Amino acid sequence: MNWLEFALVHVDEPCTVQVEAPGRGPVPVGPCVIAHRPDGATVLCPPDTVAPPGSRITLPAGETVEVVTTVHLDAFGTRLPEHQQLDVTDRRPARGFCRTTGRPA
Repeated sequence: MNWLEFALVHVDEPCTVQVEAPGRGPVPVGPCVIAHRPDGATVLCPPDTVAPPGSRITLPAGETVEVVTTVHLDAFGTRLPEHQQLDVTDRRPARGFCRTTGRPA
């Protein structure tokens, strides 16, 4: 299963975010999955996403957050496909976008 297939199976609707890496203009990236945490959010993106720490992400509701940590995750030995994990600042994204479906992987 590739990232596109995974995202379309595990979210109610595909989400696209705008990523603005330092020194670059905004680029649409998707489909993404947004997972809420008590101290912020994690944005899971396609594996070719370029968003180093300090990048700004505009979420579907229009809120802008900043990337704190970027991790490239390979699919080796997991049920997840290769993807980028972006941990963002503690501002919570608006409700109603990229809710997980609860369907098993």
